[in-house]
Amino acid sequence: MLSYQLVRLLVGFFLGAWVTRVMGPGRNGILSTAASIGAIAYCLVELGMRQLLLRELGRRKRIAPLVAGTVFKLWLGLAVLSCALTAAWNAHSGALPWSVFWATMVPLLLTCLSLHNNWEDASHRAFVSSRNGMAGYLGAAAARVGCMLWLPTVSAIAWTFAAESAITGVLGAWTGHRRGRGWWPKGWDSRIARAFVSRGAVLVLGQAGTLLLLRADTVMIQHMRGNVEAGIYGAAVRLSEVVYLFAPLVLTILLPRLSLLLKKQDEERFRALSQKGCELMVAISLISALCLSIGGPLAVRLLYGGKYEASIPVLMVHCLSVIPYFQAEWRYAVMVSKDRASVTAWLSWLAVVVNVVLNLLWIPKYGALGAAWATLIGYTVSGVAATWLVGDLRWFARAQARAFLAPVFWLAHPLRSFGQLRDLLRRNAEPIS
Repeated sequence: MLSYQLVRLLVGFFLGAWVTRVMGPGRNGILSTAASIGAIAYCLVELGMRQLLLRELGRRKRIAPLVAGTVFKLWLGLAVLSCALTAAWNAHSGALPWSVFWATMVPLLLTCLSLHNNWEDASHRAFVSSRNGMAGYLGAAAARVGCMLWLPTVSAIAWTFAAESAITGVLGAWTGHRRGRGWWPKGWDSRIARAFVSRGAVLVLGQAGTLLLLRADTVMIQHMRGNVEAGIYGAAVRLSEVVYLFAPLVLTILLPRLSLLLKKQDEERFRALSQKGCELMVAISLISALCLSIGGPLAVRLLYGGKYEASIPVLMVHCLSVIPYFQAEWRYAVMVSKDRASVTAWLSWLAVVVNVVLNLLWIPKYGALGAAWATLIGYTVSGVAATWLVGDLRWFARAQARAFLAPVFWLAHPLRSFGQLRDLLRRNAEPIS
């Protein structure tokens, strides 16, 4: 599983940079818009059910085929509906060439086949689904390299992205067939369907807010300023969002102990660890933003070429958004451990409203740079400022404020700060009495 994630990170970064460089801002804008539209449409298809599916397939083995068949049909029906709505939007806006559009829709239609790989995850065979995902990703990457060498067109590149979903889905279906589950999960239960849709809608609310915050910018830039400006923005965001992958590492280290402290009703140590988590997120995000600020311009010129010079000021602004973004991610983890995830969902939608309003004001005049400022302000409102609006989150807001003052102490006492971090990690590995 770790190898699969590392391969996706390394191959995706360098291959994506190659594609961005060769396509140029205009054609890269089309691909960036297609990726954003596909991600937003996928939210409607998946509808927050995947987490519930993993839990129910693992807990209810006796009726697992009925659960799987019900979700399979729900996803297939929602995929057809999502494709129809998105096709109507594309016919009206003309944002994507139809060959690129249908390549973007294929992964949505194949979402139902991903159920087989989820079934492997729920059966404690995640290495099987990772192996299928690895084969799909490397197969699509090889096809993309071939297209870059012999057929470097937007449509061909778009279909290589669809190939990943096709290969992974077919391998998952073949795995399900070998397990005796069949190629197409059978069964339907209306009560199970209603339960999944109603409970998934709560989860998808927060997911949709976060997704729109990440992807709506590109679509709005393409609509108001065209493909070239969208390509400029997409190139900067590709570099800036690389550091977003560090946030899950901190969550993986601290979240289990955070949940255990809450289970033990040790509120004092729970809040102390929450404070340390805020400080650790500040440290990592500041270092990441500093590295991007120093090395970002050189990376843009080396990876993308002179055609993307306009991406540099966009990157300089957008890279700062990692600081409030990491705070929002840590707050979400703390709220999940307290079973208050719905709070963060509403806060993410507040950020979406702020971001969209600022985009409408600034994109027509400033283009991609205006969208970068809107993202930074939206993340700051959602991840930091809005925490003060919720009464029982004020303690966390104060923890964030103290965390932003912590760098002064780190600079004044670097050895002591390093020792405290070492002690934190060591205590985190010890059992709780």
